[in-house]
Amino acid sequence: MSHDGPGAAPVDAGTQVAAATDGGGSRATSAAGPAGRDLVAVLGTSLLLGVVAAVLWWLLVDPAEFTRTAAGGLGMGEVELGKRFNDDGWFVVISGVLGLLSGAGFTWWRSRDPLLTSVLVVLGAALGVATMALLGRWLGPSAPASVADAAATGASLPVPLEVTGAVCYLVWPITALLGALLVLWSPGPGQTGSGASRTEDTASG
Repeated sequence: MSHDGPGAAPVDAGTQVAAATDGGGSRATSAAGPAGRDLVAVLGTSLLLGVVAAVLWWLLVDPAEFTRTAAGGLGMGEVELGKRFNDDGWFVVISGVLGLLSGAGFTWWRSRDPLLTSVLVVLGAALGVATMALLGRWLGPSAPASVADAAATGASLPVPLEVTGAVCYLVWPITALLGALLVLWSPGPGQTGSGASRTEDTASG
């Protein structure tokens, strides 16, 4: 118990500790609020972009096809073999474009904390590329071996929509970081104007 003066009312020490604890908790809550909103905004939008990317990937890829032979096996000609690269090619193009745009957009949109935003950009890119790969695989055809027995001779069986090169998964995160760096390193309007005014002052002096 403490007294501030002769006429002051006594203040309980527990009350002081509780007030200090409440103040610290409110500051922590206020600090976590914007960070939580940034987390939800970036990851939620990245998930949506992953769904859009998967649908685009599924629509744009012309899958290679096996042909059921008379002997009961599956064969693939040279033209169809060339199509095997379509999956990876379109995956890289779509994820690269969306990665660059999302990285720049998130960094400009959630610019309160550049370090936190950069971390969220990487996490969002990982979520987006995982969603694109898994959902695209689900939208695409089934494995030919699973339907080959029921297919007639000469029937075409498309291959599943999948990524064959592991490096393709890195395109979205890398381009997202590149987009974020482009925004972080670009001078703001105030910086450009102040630089121009300094140049004019130097020339006049």
